[in-house]
Amino acid sequence: MIRFKKIPEDIHQKIDLLTDLFTEDFNIIFAYLFGGLVRDKRKPLSDVDLGIYVKNIKGLNYLSLFSKISQILCTDEIDLVVLNSAPISLAGRSLQKRKILIDKDPFLRHKYESRILREFFDFTIKEKEILHRRYGIG
Repeated sequence: MIRFKKIPEDIHQKIDLLTDLFTEDFNIIFAYLFGGLVRDKRKPLSDVDLGIYVKNIKGLNYLSLFSKISQILCTDEIDLVVLNSAPISLAGRSLQKRKILIDKDPFLRHKYESRILREFFDFTIKEKEILHRRYGIG
């Protein structure tokens, strides 16, 4: 990754091309775009935040997938998160504002989102208490 390199101006058109890649990969069940690009808060140092949920995490070739995504987007300023193993703090925040890129199993996606959001809301209560006690914020 070359830090401090701007992502391409036509990044949204390139992101649309990812749907073909994700659809062809039988292991990817659903995928999201989240973060600054969804919120239209693109900054000079923005990156592309992608979340994928896979059928078989052991069958995922992360580096190969990252390389293919990087070639399609013409940038390596990518954060690729495997949602199956993401910490609740990241998984929950990724669901707050996201764009669904593919969804091969809507029932599974809804079940995942429901569970993660319930856990995340419980987590944020605890997180605020900890931040307040430790740093006086929250």
